[in-house]
Amino acid sequence: MLTLNVPGTDTVLQHTVETRPKAVAEWLGRLPFASPADTAQQLLIALYALNRHTLGADERHALLALYRPVLARAVASLEALLAESGVPPQAQQRQTGTLLRELHIEHSIGYKQTLLALANRRFGRASPKRTAEVSARLLAALRDVQTACHLTHTPAPAGLWQEMHQIHAFAQNSKLADIAVDDAPQPSLAYCQALLIALADPPHMSHAELVHTRLYLDQFVARAMLAATPMAGHHGFPIRTDGDAPPSLFATGPTPGGLWLDTDALCHHLHDTSVRLRTGETPRRIGLPPGMESELSQTLCKRLLKQWSNGAQRAFRRHATPGSTVQVVAGVSAIHRLLEPVPQAARLTPDEADSLPNSDVEPVLAAPVVANTSQWTVDNDSATGLALSGTPDAPLNLKVGDPLALRTDAEAGWSLGVIRWIRMRDTRQVELGVERLSPQVQPVWVRPLRGHRKASLEPALFVPGLAALKQKDRLLLPRYLYQIGMDADVLHPPHQYTLTFGRRLAHTPSYDLIDFTVLEDEQP
Repeated sequence: MLTLNVPGTDTVLQHTVETRPKAVAEWLGRLPFASPADTAQQLLIALYALNRHTLGADERHALLALYRPVLARAVASLEALLAESGVPPQAQQRQTGTLLRELHIEHSIGYKQTLLALANRRFGRASPKRTAEVSARLLAALRDVQTACHLTHTPAPAGLWQEMHQIHAFAQNSKLADIAVDDAPQPSLAYCQALLIALADPPHMSHAELVHTRLYLDQFVARAMLAATPMAGHHGFPIRTDGDAPPSLFATGPTPGGLWLDTDALCHHLHDTSVRLRTGETPRRIGLPPGMESELSQTLCKRLLKQWSNGAQRAFRRHATPGSTVQVVAGVSAIHRLLEPVPQAARLTPDEADSLPNSDVEPVLAAPVVANTSQWTVDNDSATGLALSGTPDAPLNLKVGDPLALRTDAEAGWSLGVIRWIRMRDTRQVELGVERLSPQVQPVWVRPLRGHRKASLEPALFVPGLAALKQKDRLLLPRYLYQIGMDADVLHPPHQYTLTFGRRLAHTPSYDLIDFTVLEDEQP
């Protein structure tokens, strides 16, 4: 017996609900798609009313089929608006994220009501194909709720995983889990997608990585298999199905009454795909879906291979740090302003001063620009990173991959780190995972030499090497600057030198960390 959380009927909304398929189709065709927020708002209002209106299973199923493609188009537009969203979000981004989550929730409620009507009907037996299709669409809708929460860095609604486990068990017990109908996936595959997205560790992923993961799974999820017990020598994860929790990266061994997710074939495909991308084959030639571009896909495949083969393992123990705080500044430009509030205007020639970016000209000639710092609590610490939490007063728009300058107090020097994971516990509480990059960082100006010397000076960061680790000096550049083999002038008081960009050692959506070779060093 299925027991899913659905709202009751609302008599106040009865007169506002349009249930005639032709009229609904005409209304959907008139929605203002050029304005994603307006379209989403109108869809949300209509679905909210429809879900609180009494309808038969066939009628509701037919209406949901009309809504589904329009909803997909509206959701894609909202996700595009959130591509650059961070945490805490701006007011407009917060509203967009709420619309995205609520649309998916109302969509899932419609399919919950349809499945309940089919599964619990008093007379006759529902069509197995119809029941399999609705089960799959409901699992896909709940998976979309899960993904929307990850994209907006918010917790999943209570009961989400409990319902997904229950619906898959219902489909399995009804021998419908492996039936695909029309364009709906098999219920087991929709469930596997949700499990694999959770095991990919979305708090560690950028918006683009999460979107690419979804594209990859849409095409290749069938390479993962659900079984009762693990197969010897195969990669996989135990899946607990008796609670309201996603699968755990740290779980070991099968659980009584649970399932086993075999990821061996999927991991082999990820490995082969990564190798072929590294050797220069195009995503299209390999058979990756449209939208998966080469550079991001290569790094993503390596990351997913690690996550879906053996999960996450901590390299160092973490230690609690009660009462400890840290000051934080995020972003290459902000860190540069922090370390050099007044650029070296007095040491530049007039031509050099004129070449500074427009945004920096006024601060050079006027007053220092103060970088905004925020205060965070250190929840735990280790040799390689730390976990922070806080309730920032202003929207900081922090993202996975943003560089951070950190210090424990006003007397301490600034160190360099990078955000590796991020989540929001509620509308204000933010949690960050930070990897340490360097105990020191220095501001520099970089002028790329693309065949001339008239390019603007760009802010960048010099990361001193560590002799103990046999680590050379590095440059941390804004993402748009790097090109291997390019020469550049660097103003690094008291030095000015010319260098060649070398290998890219690491990169995120915010920066490139590179090595370099000095060609000419002009001593002061």
